[in-house]
Amino acid sequence: MSDIRPRKASTTAILVAAVRASHLRWSRAPIFSDQYAVELVTPFWRLVAHNWLLNRIVVDVLLRTLKPTHTVIILRIRYSEDRLHEAISAGVRQYVVLGAGLDTFALRHQKLAHRLRVYEVDHPASQEMKRQQLGRIDGSPPSNLHFVPVDFETDRLDEALIRAGFDREAPAFFSWLGVTCYLTEEAVTDTIGQIAAVAAPGSRMVLDYRYPRRIVPDDGLALVEKMDRFVERRGEPMISEYGPEEIDAEMERAGFTAMDHVSPAEQVRRYLQERRDIPEPPPNFAFALFEKRGGTR
Repeated sequence: MSDIRPRKASTTAILVAAVRASHLRWSRAPIFSDQYAVELVTPFWRLVAHNWLLNRIVVDVLLRTLKPTHTVIILRIRYSEDRLHEAISAGVRQYVVLGAGLDTFALRHQKLAHRLRVYEVDHPASQEMKRQQLGRIDGSPPSNLHFVPVDFETDRLDEALIRAGFDREAPAFFSWLGVTCYLTEEAVTDTIGQIAAVAAPGSRMVLDYRYPRRIVPDDGLALVEKMDRFVERRGEPMISEYGPEEIDAEMERAGFTAMDHVSPAEQVRRYLQERRDIPEPPPNFAFALFEKRGGTR
């Protein structure tokens, strides 16, 4: 096991939670409802979420060009949790959130505590930040929530999950959102292999991925460049990129079969028809559902 002492909590995790908080507060018909997000963000972003004028200044003026990113943040979590609830109805009793950030599923669904174990996997620094924020809400995490500290670039995910009590003989649902683009392709491949090592046949996973520029329409390249510069200036540059066929090949080698791909155009078709209050998602992020095939792991 490598040195996993805290380095720096993810600023992206805070921004993602702020987007969820703002969406619930100011959308007339929220696509995704996260009532706890506002309690977990920093005081500044809490104020932005609560104050209409400040929200307009920050979100609609200062960060106007990045609003499509807010859309994909909301759509991908809505999609993933819809697929998760389908898996729970089918009998899945383990949920692994990879790169969990300030995820609040365990808080929002405490009625599932007796039937679903939730494993939040993230960098130790980000998890420490979350523990501190949880203390503001009720002082302790839900009984079924298990923190699994992992640095995706250096640590063994499969070993960490097993130490945390994960049952590799039982199907699980894995959610991996907002992470792959920040890792090297080598780290993505290695992590997928480690997931496959502990995922029983029938396990499912939702992940999102970033398109290479050759797939992005010409009229979307300027937005892509602005997004790349924004996160790079904050010390979290986006690194890896995949086309649908390339991510399928990565997953296929690990024993997973693609069940669904949701391109930017498909995101609009499924979730944004007739919506004029929410901008279309960026042209370079898609998400997909995979299932672990049967047989020897």
